[in-house]
Amino acid sequence: MRRCQPDSLAVALRRGAALLLLVVVTSFARADSLETIQLNHRMAEDLLPILQPLVPAGSVITGTGDVLLVRTDEATLRQLREVIASLDRAPRQLLITVGQVTNSRDGGTSVRGSGTIGSGDVQVGVNQLPRPDAGGQVVVRSGATSGDLSNVASVRALEGYETYIAIGQSHPYTSTTVTGGGFYPPVVSQTTAFRDVLSGFYATPRVNGDRVTLEISPQQQRLIGRNRGAQASVATGSATTTVSGQLGEWIEIGGVAETSGGSNTGLVTWGARSGSTQYAARVKVEEVP
Repeated sequence: MRRCQPDSLAVALRRGAALLLLVVVTSFARADSLETIQLNHRMAEDLLPILQPLVPAGSVITGTGDVLLVRTDEATLRQLREVIASLDRAPRQLLITVGQVTNSRDGGTSVRGSGTIGSGDVQVGVNQLPRPDAGGQVVVRSGATSGDLSNVASVRALEGYETYIAIGQSHPYTSTTVTGGGFYPPVVSQTTAFRDVLSGFYATPRVNGDRVTLEISPQQQRLIGRNRGAQASVATGSATTTVSGQLGEWIEIGGVAETSGGSNTGLVTWGARSGSTQYAARVKVEEVP
């Protein structure tokens, strides 16, 4: 067997140690290499969900505010810079206009007959107290009510960011609570609070060329009831959807139509009622300077 000379073994060991040190230094140099990318228009929190799937295992990308921090190889870094350059652009200024309309119609007709019939000293009243003289009458009542609520709201927004606008009033309402009973008399308490009646919308626009995609939730509320006061109820028309269309054109969001009706009959009486409510909404998005 050939034996290594002591000088040759020492040289081989030194070369191996130098090679190992070179690998270790290179690894640490790569591990300590950290690139900073300054953003001009977008926030790091907006871009990270898009960029993270592009980074291979063992690499890291993070950031906050207008700064991205990247630790990766040169090829991946170049690709990331190209993607960031296409995404880091000024968001477009938009004007979002939403129109909402609610039409309500209610009507009713009633026919009521009344009179007195009898023979001799016996008098019988129908739908009224008996009268000395026999006779009858028929009363016909008919009425209709209608109400229209229409509003148009506009708000400026940045592309890609959610916006909200609403207008309305706060109306008082009273709730009654009864407690106690048994050995003690019941205690009745009333509390007055306020309910907001609002009309407006949430919207998040995204633009590609001359087309816009809009996540939108319009809502229109109105008071209904005989007295528009504390005990009036609130009727709401709303929609939640995603629509797409051309910039500067009206886009239909949706609508709802509701009808109701009923009738009643009795002794020489008859009545009928009907009602309808329609709600519709549409939106237009325009680019503004």
